[in-house]
Amino acid sequence: MSNANPTPTHEQIFDKICELLIPYNPKNHVITLQSGIVTDLEVDSTAVFDLIMGLEDFYDISIPMEMVSDIKTVGELVSATRQLTQG
Repeated sequence: MSNANPTPTHEQIFDKICELLIPYNPKNHVITLQSGIVTDLEVDSTAVFDLIMGLEDFYDISIPMEMVSDIKTVGELVSATRQLTQG
């Protein structure tokens, strides 16, 4: 395996987000790309920042605050993460 990190797929990013959401989803809501992070999954704003930081650390990216404020669904977070990992 080489040291070069290939761009993660949408599916890989979605799976990572689902993994990071486990501690913030005690009611075990079904997570889909259409799931509202705050509205459907009932994740509070502090937990959203923890989620964002987890993604930033895992993928070695920085998600700008103005982008974070526009992200409402899991799918939007997947797309933003993928966009930033493409360099």
